[in-house]
Amino acid sequence: MKITVDQIDRLLPQAQLKGQWPARVSHITADSRQVQSGSVFAAVSGSRHDGHLFAADAVRAGATALVVERHLPELDVPQAVVSSSAQAFAVLVTASRLGTTLPTLAGVTGTNGKTTTTWMLQSILKAAALTCGRMGTVDCDDGQQAVPTALTTPSADQLADWLQRLQSGGGTHAVLEVSSHALHQHRCDGLHFAAGAITNITRDHLDYHETTDAYHSAKAQLADLMYPDAPLLINADDAGCRRIEQNVRSRCRVLTYGLDSEEVELRGRLLESGHRRQRVHFSLAQGDAEVNLRLIGRHNASNALAAAGMAEQLGMPLAHIVSGLESLRIVPGRLERVDAGQPFQVFIDYAHTPDALQQAVGAVRSCAPGRIICVFGAGGERDRPKRPLMGAATAQADLRIVTSDNPRSECPQQIIREIAAGFTAEQPYHPVVDRQAAIRQALECAQPGDAVLIAGKGHETTQEIGDQSLTFDDRAVARDILRDLNSQSASDLHPVFTLPRSA
Repeated sequence: MKITVDQIDRLLPQAQLKGQWPARVSHITADSRQVQSGSVFAAVSGSRHDGHLFAADAVRAGATALVVERHLPELDVPQAVVSSSAQAFAVLVTASRLGTTLPTLAGVTGTNGKTTTTWMLQSILKAAALTCGRMGTVDCDDGQQAVPTALTTPSADQLADWLQRLQSGGGTHAVLEVSSHALHQHRCDGLHFAAGAITNITRDHLDYHETTDAYHSAKAQLADLMYPDAPLLINADDAGCRRIEQNVRSRCRVLTYGLDSEEVELRGRLLESGHRRQRVHFSLAQGDAEVNLRLIGRHNASNALAAAGMAEQLGMPLAHIVSGLESLRIVPGRLERVDAGQPFQVFIDYAHTPDALQQAVGAVRSCAPGRIICVFGAGGERDRPKRPLMGAATAQADLRIVTSDNPRSECPQQIIREIAAGFTAEQPYHPVVDRQAAIRQALECAQPGDAVLIAGKGHETTQEIGDQSLTFDDRAVARDILRDLNSQSASDLHPVFTLPRSA
């Protein structure tokens, strides 16, 4: 749809309009290469490029107006001067693609748990016979098809395009993972959420945010995107959430939830856990319910509570909440099982932060009678100080095989050495640079009753080494190795190393 100058005044009330603004705007972009005759170009200042440097190119390509953070008098076109071009672009591009009618949106942020929580919430909404899209780390689902994504939360124009497809296909609801990068860069500022959750805030992305305070501040920005009186659920069990709770309360309506905390509005209690499912009791606003979750781990019980709490705030009855949670069998790369008939368990998990890795190891520890063998690493060119913390996070494992996990341009051996600094003298580990070889060694030394946790990449299907992106899927690699091992007789196997049985 076209945006009139009156609508621009309403959408950008703080903007200073310089010159005679076009009566109607039919196209807006933040990419000078996508400018067409009659476009409005938003000069967004990013972490790598300043869009103002491309404003002249945009005008030569046909842009008839600009959104800028500083007036550019040398360019003789109307300009809207705003405090944040990124925020203004998000607002304008959403309005131009969707008008004033948005689907009912729920947003989830947090260091860990975003993907699982959004998949759970979508499953609940589908159980209520609603057409619900989902955007996140694994894929983008517009209600008709799901395609892989490059970013957890894409650019504002890509979000608007996705929501437009969802609406045109009859979609009424959508759930989004909202990353700290997206919040800081205002990618979602054209959206309004009817329900939201902050699952936890632990260490991550300090290579981008630089300080813990800045990272916490970015997560708290979800509060500014809530509809008036829309609930934002805060995990009271998490120290990071508690740290920002009062700040968030001053900006939106807050509901607390937790498995451990007593003074919360929404409470969960783990009743029974096994190696394939767990039974959880929920006390929600509309009453109590028991849920048999197919996703194991205490952290997944917490994620389910967050999804249930958001769902009932969106009007879902208990029956649909329970059936939606119980029908979800798998979330790709989140404690995903690989089963090729082997006498031990194999899990693939996306855990790539210290907290997520500790939670994943703990979840596997609780359901494996034998030893825990953990294969993991840390990404290159990312937050180096967290590497020894990754090592320390595997304290409950019996054997650690430290390997490559997207080393990028860094030396894999150096990354491994920095991870190993987090181990105690009593914690055995084996450095194996080649990830496929590391997975093979873990599977070769596993014995009946053991569990192998392959952490870090989860659903990802590539490995970034140097300037190359190589095909690599932990699930496929593990499955192929297991089939190979199963085809050999026990006498043919010669593990590189073995472990003593636990006492």
